[in-house]
Amino acid sequence: MAISSSSVPSPHSERGGRQHARLGAQSAARPAVAALLLTALTVGALLRLWHLGVPELSPDEAASWAAAAAPTVAGVVKRSAQLNPGKLAAYDLVLHGWIWTFGDAVLTMRLLSVGLGVGAIALAFWVAREALLLSPEEALPAASTDYAAAVTALLFAVSLAMVKYTREARMYPLVMAAALAQTGFLLRAHRRGGQANYAAVALFTVLSMAANFTAVFLAAAQALWLVLSKEGRRYGFPWRPLLALAAGAIALAPALGLAIRTSATALAEGALNWISPPSWWSIFSFFNRSAGTFPFPVLLALAVWGAVAQWRRRSAAIVFALFWMWGPVLMLYLMSIAVTPLLVERYALSSLVAFMLLAALGIDAFASARMRTGAIAIAVAVCIAHVGAFLKKPPSLQWTHALAHIETGLAAGAIAVAPGYGANVLRYYLKHRGQYQVSGLTPDSCAKSDVLFLWDHAATGPGGAQVAACRLTFSHPMFAEKDVAVMTR
Repeated sequence: MAISSSSVPSPHSERGGRQHARLGAQSAARPAVAALLLTALTVGALLRLWHLGVPELSPDEAASWAAAAAPTVAGVVKRSAQLNPGKLAAYDLVLHGWIWTFGDAVLTMRLLSVGLGVGAIALAFWVAREALLLSPEEALPAASTDYAAAVTALLFAVSLAMVKYTREARMYPLVMAAALAQTGFLLRAHRRGGQANYAAVALFTVLSMAANFTAVFLAAAQALWLVLSKEGRRYGFPWRPLLALAAGAIALAPALGLAIRTSATALAEGALNWISPPSWWSIFSFFNRSAGTFPFPVLLALAVWGAVAQWRRRSAAIVFALFWMWGPVLMLYLMSIAVTPLLVERYALSSLVAFMLLAALGIDAFASARMRTGAIAIAVAVCIAHVGAFLKKPPSLQWTHALAHIETGLAAGAIAVAPGYGANVLRYYLKHRGQYQVSGLTPDSCAKSDVLFLWDHAATGPGGAQVAACRLTFSHPMFAEKDVAVMTR
């Protein structure tokens, strides 16, 4: 029986058919991807804005305000070295410009963080997509790359740590946004090259490290991935991306001397005494604390399932995610053992994005659209429930309550604060009341002050003996609430 040549599909027609089917599936999936991304941005923004200006300024936020409120850029840099030791002034300079433009109300300053946090949701989508594109296109199911990236962005948007740290006027949202941008450009430069991509890697490496030096652990994990993984060495030794990472670190070298000195001084004064030494299981509980007690087992099950089920098709992306997820955390753990405890969530926030990417791959691995939708609903529901419990906690107003009592009982006078780091909170709320002088506790300020303001276990740490001696001269309690106590003579 003769077979017409026209009935035998050619390789080109088969390839064209596969490409046509892939494009058709991608076109059909676009509404779902757009809906997921829009939901991530909308819900993420609402969670971050919920009663944003109600909680009072924290001591950490007040330190950022005090540095950023300096009248000149040089003054910001100088104050930042004193008030935020071990960090360069990148965030304080950004906040300085924000305050100059919009003012320094608590809500206004926190809106800068919210804006960076919502922008980071979009960046999480882009970075997840770049990571998933590490796998060859032919090995992937049609349209799943954008879908998994959108699910990553949604899980990122509703995670506890991401919501918590983007509601504070601190540097962590800037670190997160810069770290995500740096990671995305690194992946793009690895796949496509391009001088602009390499320059962006160096630029955002500088910005992330200048905002907080703990970003160096992410860059180190990326360098290890480039050198040790099969994908990292796919095009030969990855000297170009490594040079881009190194250029970013070298650009900060002139500022490292001062930062190292201020860090050593801060450590000697007990700035990190509040961090407990890690246990062997701390590297696992790190993600439990970041994601939340209830969401963690759900996300962990999805992440393990995603890594196993998608290994054949997504091994390159999964290996990168594992380096990203565990590298900074393990380095923080080793530093905590060898130098000083450092293993806290905000020092490796971006590692949570890799965890969310693996969980998104688990959702994408389910066979039917109904199962994927159900998995998304469960994961998002437990995350929002946990975030909701955090947001519904009564806001702490102990500082403003204490100040109300001070103003009622003291028309004017000097206030000594212990630990002195909290003096900036009182300076912020009393900035338009020149009749009060606020200072950190010293032997001289103790003798000259009318009020002693104690907060957050002031009797512990290197200055505990000084606090105990000063308290002997302040025998009358004026106010006490939670971690704050006010004494008069």
